[in-house]
Amino acid sequence: MLFPALRRIMKTIPDVAREILRRSPTPALPLPRLIQAIDEETVGHVPSAERILRELRSRPDLFRVLDPLIGPWRRATAKPGEVPPWSPDTWVLGLDPGTQARSPVSARTVESLRCLGRNVDENSATAVAHWLLLIERGASVSRRAA
Repeated sequence: MLFPALRRIMKTIPDVAREILRRSPTPALPLPRLIQAIDEETVGHVPSAERILRELRSRPDLFRVLDPLIGPWRRATAKPGEVPPWSPDTWVLGLDPGTQARSPVSARTVESLRCLGRNVDENSATAVAHWLLLIERGASVSRRAA
């Protein structure tokens, strides 16, 4: 191959995010952690968080973006484009079933969390909060099973 470096540069943001989520012990990551990982893996300029989020949302076949802070209070308190400093992180769920599992227990846990995340009602703050608790517990199960 004449230009091996170009192959790395040509990856899209969804491609890089997909690879990161495949290596993750859980099927979802908070957006700031995913952006940091994208920054570490890309060469050159890293797009803004808004652009990364927009590109991930444009691929509903690969990602589901879940915002735990929903409801009228968010719209009433935030100015356009403003994120309150106390708000919980937006999470990105990888829908691709390629996550590397270290054990059968963690594989089943990851796939269960992915299925639940795929079907969670994103308009229900309670449903999203319950799913986030399961993600947190699933991460601890994966660490113990490894």
